[in-house]
Amino acid sequence: MENLVGFAALLSLELRGIGVHLSRREQGWVCRNRQCGGELGDYTGYIESPNYPGDYPANTECTWNINPPPKRRILIVVPEIFLPIEDECGDYLVMRKSSSSNSVTTYETCQTYERPIAFTSRSKKLWIQFKSNEGNSAKGFQVPYVTYDEDYQELIEDIVRDGRLYASENHQEILKDKKLIKALFDVLAHPQNYFKYTAQESREMFPRSFIRLLRSK
Repeated sequence: MENLVGFAALLSLELRGIGVHLSRREQGWVCRNRQCGGELGDYTGYIESPNYPGDYPANTECTWNINPPPKRRILIVVPEIFLPIEDECGDYLVMRKSSSSNSVTTYETCQTYERPIAFTSRSKKLWIQFKSNEGNSAKGFQVPYVTYDEDYQELIEDIVRDGRLYASENHQEILKDKKLIKALFDVLAHPQNYFKYTAQESREMFPRSFIRLLRSK
């Protein structure tokens, strides 16, 4: 038994050296990955809280930068986000133009939202920060993004601001479905990929009301 405890302690030290934290709970050891942040761009990607979909650790700070290629803009989908309500905004996620608190802010929250939302960035690039304090932790988030040709800016904004996009549970489930979001983002990032999908495939993937919404634009 002592050998097992000693091995666990040694493993904990080794993993901490590469950004992984082991926390002990009543039911055993729980691995919590602390790695997060980085430089992002190109066409599609995502940000996520450490250890997602498990609870993120306390005292975490993550910073991402999304820098799209020239003449491209950013679309973000927040399928859901879980932050503790007990901490009086001790844990938060913010997206703005730069690290300056005075820069243009696109999104900021310190609360839990299970209803999805989509929005375009208010700036051509995004600085994103997630911080947790020493108090409670929660599931956190996984937030996908796509960059698209700026010629489509007016169209994309018209779609994400249309209340019909969120009016039904079917539409909300689309924004929470990783496979469907990947298909939508694939076409937004590379419009020529629209022709990869037959009309039948589109009907099978998306409800008629969603297709009607897009066609109305």
